[in-house]
Amino acid sequence: MENLLKLTNKSEFLKFLDAISKINDQGVILDIKDRKVSALVSSLDSTLILHTELTGINELEDNLNIPDVKKLKHVLDAIEKEDIDLIVNQNNLQYNSSDIKFKYHLYEEGFITRPNINLDKISNFVYDVEFKLDKNLIQRVFKGCGFAHETNKIYFYTENNKLMAELTDRARHNTDNFTLSVCDVDFTLDPIPLNLDNIRLLSMINDEFNVRVNTEYGVVVFDIQNDYIKLKYIISALTQ
Repeated sequence: MENLLKLTNKSEFLKFLDAISKINDQGVILDIKDRKVSALVSSLDSTLILHTELTGINELEDNLNIPDVKKLKHVLDAIEKEDIDLIVNQNNLQYNSSDIKFKYHLYEEGFITRPNINLDKISNFVYDVEFKLDKNLIQRVFKGCGFAHETNKIYFYTENNKLMAELTDRARHNTDNFTLSVCDVDFTLDPIPLNLDNIRLLSMINDEFNVRVNTEYGVVVFDIQNDYIKLKYIISALTQ
């Protein structure tokens, strides 16, 4: 009997793969169990981690060792149907229909190294502050990049009961800065610097983020969830 990965919403699966590929598109393990597909990926410098889950698939338990996420995304995008069945073999994925057929080869089990990340520990962190961040506001911040182009840091902090986002580099003298008021808040937060490139990735997502900050470990978590996909971006703070 063939093992089938049944996708009832191909478009959501493509969004799932797209989020992964923006961080790491070479050598990713997709874990399939409990009617979900999940992945854990890390940027090259390990300052950005993504854990993502896609629901709404059939009952199947397997691991897919994907060599090239973008390549898989491109071939699936060529299929016009939303409801598709992928045949899961030991070393490849296959698709057969009246108009399109393909075979996509997989890496062998053990070839890809999983990121050494304890998600349970991160989930059990005590977070100092929590707030919502609209994607439109992130995009407004990036309009200031043309002005404060000498820096690759963004600082989040509170001032006069407002959450502020500032593009600058406090470790360097005479650096231009661009500051934007994010929202009214009832908490205090000392400046926490993040890599601007990591935040730039989030600006491409058309949704609202729930943001949590743990100052003890210098970790900021951005959560997004819709009916099909959960995205958890874990970003390590930089030095001042």
